[in-house]
Amino acid sequence: MAFYTVLTPPLATGGRGEEIEQARLIPESFSWGAFLLTGLWLLGRRLWLMTLLFVLVGAGLIYLRSRFGLHPSALSLIYWSIALFLGVEGNNLIVRKLLRKGWRLADVVEARSLPEAERRYFERALAGEAAPPRSGPATPAAMVRPSGPLPIIGLFPEARGR
Repeated sequence: MAFYTVLTPPLATGGRGEEIEQARLIPESFSWGAFLLTGLWLLGRRLWLMTLLFVLVGAGLIYLRSRFGLHPSALSLIYWSIALFLGVEGNNLIVRKLLRKGWRLADVVEARSLPEAERRYFERALAGEAAPPRSGPATPAAMVRPSGPLPIIGLFPEARGR
């Protein structure tokens, strides 16, 4: 079973139904396209900053090869390491990009395939079920010290609260 992250667009004008209809489901799995076609995949997903970084790293590797005689197998190892990273984290980069644009995390769905995940999300969303509550960032409560004498455990029991 795979997990799919469900993101809804920022403030859809058509109401809740329009928001549900425009939701994007992104799989939380290895991306073979990102692994095998790194630069083209980045361009196709409009990840401009990552594409620029990929091109700069590639140019840096070419410079290292011409300037210092870096071995071709080292270049290949570096390239496939970057490709492996993009294969593992590629879909998370898409999620982060959409979250920066104002999309909201609506749900996480477990399903065998994308059509099944869409069906499960639509059934849940149209039935009015709320996604499991997410806890917000915890704010540290003010430390409350008891006013009475405290039993001291340790090396200095005679401290008496000092």
